[in-house]
This record gives sequence, structure tokens and C-alpha cells, in this order.
Amino acid sequence: FFAYSSEMATENLIVNLTFNPPKLVFLGSVKKGALDALMSKLQAHLPQATSSSPGQKTALEFVYVDNPPHWTATLPTGYCNESVGQSQFMLILCDALETAADAGGGARSWKLKASDAQNHPDPTDDKKLQVTYKFYFVAKN
Repeated sequence: FFAYSSEMATENLIVNLTFNPPKLVFLGSVKKGALDALMSKLQAHLPQATSSSPGQKTALEFVYVDNPPHWTATLPTGYCNESVGQSQFMLILCDALETAADAGGGARSWKLKASDAQNHPDPTDDKKLQVTYKFYFVAKN
């Protein structure tokens, strides 16, 4: 017999990522204000992982959507090549999530538990494939 208790509940976070332009979607235990320090770190470092020329870099802006509750962010003029840029972008993202509590501001750190990638038609061109990467995190205790 297994009894569920609220002490065993774990907060989860799913991050969906597509490239060119880079787009992030944060789903799960994401509350307004709780990600401020994390967002600042991502805003400072993720644009540097794109291979756009320096004058063309745009700011990474986070937008909260209520239904379903999630955060999105896009770098509209950003481009990440497959050989280095995409890996560097993912590394910065995972590092920021795993060390978020170090930045303070009530942020919590997350531990990567699984990842997945799915091919699907590019919404702007049916002849091209696009890859969506999914990262599954649980809150560190």
C-alpha cells in the first residue's frame, strides 16, 4: 500500500526550445516573480550564444501567458548554427536553471531529469523540418 503525501510532491518544470529564431517556453511550477533572477541571467547570456552580428542582437524578452500558465521568450533576429551555437545555447540554459538559487531573489534551482527532441514541419516552410528540444527539470531540495 502506497500513501501519497504533499511532502512527496515535487515541483516540475518543462522547457521547450526551438531554434532559428530561438524560442523558449517554460511550463510548470513557474510563478510570476519567482523567475526574476533566472530571467536576468538568461537575458544577459543567451543572446551572446547566437551567431547574429553584434549590431543585430536583440534583447530576450519574457512574456507571461495565463492560459495555460507559462512563460515564453524569443530572440527574433537570433540564429544559432547546429555545430556550436545550439549546444552553447542549451548549455547556458541548463546552467542557469541548475544554479538559479545562487543568484538569490527567492529563485529555486532545478535539476535536469530527462530530455527529448522531436522533428516536426517548420511552421513557416512545410518543406523544412524543425526540431523542438524538451528538457524536464525537478526542483532541487
